[in-house]
Amino acid sequence: MSRYDKYSESALDVLVKTQDIALRGSVGETGYRDLAEALMLFDLPDIIAIAKSNNAVVDVELIKSLNERIESSSPRDVDGPIKISGEFRSILDKAEALAGDAKVEPSHLIRAAWPTIKGELANFFRLEAAPSLSIPVDEIDLPEIGPRTKPSEAASALLRFGDELTAEDADFPVYGRESELDALSSVLMKFWKPNPLIVGESGVGKTALVQGLAMRIKAGAVPDRLKRARIFEVRVSELLSGTSMHGALEENVNMLVEAAESLPDAYLFIDEIHQVVPAFANNPISEVLKPALSSGRIRCIGATTSADYTRYLEKDSALLRRFQTVLIKEPDEEALGRIVSGVVPRLERHFGISIPANVRSRAIEVARRYLPMKRFPDKALDVLDRAAAKAVFANEPELEERHLLDAVKDIANVVVEPGLDEASGLAGLEAAIGKDVLRQDEAIRTIAQAVRVAKMRLDPRRDRPNGAFLLTGPTGVGKTAFAESLAKALSGRDDALFRIDMSEFSDGHTAARLLGAPPGYIGYDDAPLLSRAVDACAGGVLLLDEFEKAHPQVHRIFLQILDAGRATDATGRTLSFSSLTIVATCNVGGDSGPAMGFLSGDEAAALAASGKAPMTALRRAFPVELLNRFDAIVPFRALDRDDARAILAGVVVREANANLRREYGLELDFSPAALDLILSSGYSVEYGVRDLQRAFRRLVSVPLATMIGGAAGKTGILVDADGTALRFAFPDGSAV
Repeated sequence: MSRYDKYSESALDVLVKTQDIALRGSVGETGYRDLAEALMLFDLPDIIAIAKSNNAVVDVELIKSLNERIESSSPRDVDGPIKISGEFRSILDKAEALAGDAKVEPSHLIRAAWPTIKGELANFFRLEAAPSLSIPVDEIDLPEIGPRTKPSEAASALLRFGDELTAEDADFPVYGRESELDALSSVLMKFWKPNPLIVGESGVGKTALVQGLAMRIKAGAVPDRLKRARIFEVRVSELLSGTSMHGALEENVNMLVEAAESLPDAYLFIDEIHQVVPAFANNPISEVLKPALSSGRIRCIGATTSADYTRYLEKDSALLRRFQTVLIKEPDEEALGRIVSGVVPRLERHFGISIPANVRSRAIEVARRYLPMKRFPDKALDVLDRAAAKAVFANEPELEERHLLDAVKDIANVVVEPGLDEASGLAGLEAAIGKDVLRQDEAIRTIAQAVRVAKMRLDPRRDRPNGAFLLTGPTGVGKTAFAESLAKALSGRDDALFRIDMSEFSDGHTAARLLGAPPGYIGYDDAPLLSRAVDACAGGVLLLDEFEKAHPQVHRIFLQILDAGRATDATGRTLSFSSLTIVATCNVGGDSGPAMGFLSGDEAAALAASGKAPMTALRRAFPVELLNRFDAIVPFRALDRDDARAILAGVVVREANANLRREYGLELDFSPAALDLILSSGYSVEYGVRDLQRAFRRLVSVPLATMIGGAAGKTGILVDADGTALRFAFPDGSAV
């Protein structure tokens, strides 16, 4: 049996470092100076305790210089074990005697060697009251270094504030993150700042990465220096629990630090670590952690989002410099496939269903298209999880694509109607829009073709919006109605249109409302309009109404959005527009040529059919580079009288009857003469359908409001012309 079997792991680490220092020195044998330097590098908790009891502090810069000097010298080659000096041997004998039947700890080595090493240690101590002055050797006293907290007691203290991720029953398999796990492990083995700070967007797998490291440690698939590591997750909420009394929080954090210090292989993991800085909640947690991290008494893994890193952690640079940042991004296609394939068997066991390979890949595509503001792999796994739950609820043995679409409806309120999904090439898109927007067939066809290309991902620029269109034409010809109908057709719901009236952004300073005001300005805490848009109408339409009235500074914001499909708001959040269709409308006209949308008859038909439009007026209203980023500039032609009659009968009357049936169980039946009267009163080339709607309200809705009370029990009302007014009667001929 070797004498070194009596030494604890931490004491053996000190002895190994002592031998390494001796091999790099000139004496050729292990001595007390080598031990003193090893203790400075490997047993800082006890060394700091000695300094503190003597009203001194440890000079960290000198320790850095010591480490650099040792690492810069090469160890000599020796045959067999290095020689041990008699003085060093007597130190070991005394340390073993002090330990008795217990394991030899670094504290026993310090006490045994104190008369000979205190002069060496004094070189690294500075008076606390005057940090520029070193402490005299003869004034250093060795305090009683009591036994450290027992490992079992220390672990229990840590478990009070969280869980051990490396526990025997822990099971957190992680797939497809090998390079990120290697980077995390390498930071943990650093001498200076072995504290990784994982930064990434929500859902990219920051917590899962630490759990994966814990599984690597359990399996022994880590370097030797990490094989004994234990990772304890610390929940800030547990630290704060029951701390209403003054000083209770500091007591909890000190207890946490002392427990971690007593377990030499413990690593603390603090998720959402920005919660410990005063900028977040004005708590003193970071002030207690910083000295322990700086001195190396504890080691910590932190995780936070990019936005919280910028908003909170950057304000506490003293804490931040104790960490080494590890950036985590969304996995690429190959890694994402491995992650999903690795997790699916666990879902199959949990739900007792089968998840075919084609459904797995479809889940990734559905998540990408309809959940742009969430991150992979979380959004793909969320879709699969919810879809599997729906399949089990329906008592079905296999997960199918329809379950995925139902799951998306729950997550993002997006409905894909049968016949309008991407798998069928949006075959019914023109017909669906044509029900609501009449006599603009060429414009509908042009936009539907472009939307189909984007939705089917035939455009290699995958991050761009699902089409960006500039609709131009006189007021009242159906541009806004087209956007509303397109939103419903694409999403299957009525609230998938987010409308921004660009006339409200005619001044330069109003541009801040789109992406948020800078810090310190009024409105900084308000949700930016574009952030609300991408959250509210995924798979729908962003309508920029009267786009020409916006300030040029607003136009510049949309240059990036139309081109790259991304923008960054004032909080640092990256907004993705890849699942939105952007429709901008304008009423631009000019004197230098025919105004787009102001043509009629054969000229308008020929212009629309050619796919070309006069650009003179548009160039005066918009920068050329902005116009160049639209997928199509689509003219809506002016409406003639026949168009207005078709819209009156096919849209205005239809919508009025749908509302009456829903509210009162009634339906209006218009005679041709009644329609002609409304048309004569409301048709206008200048105001389009809006003037027609005003005429319908005046001639039909206003008088009907006073008559409807007497229509109880009736199902229909006949409407006919009576000179310059309309006459309302029941089918039996009686007056309303």
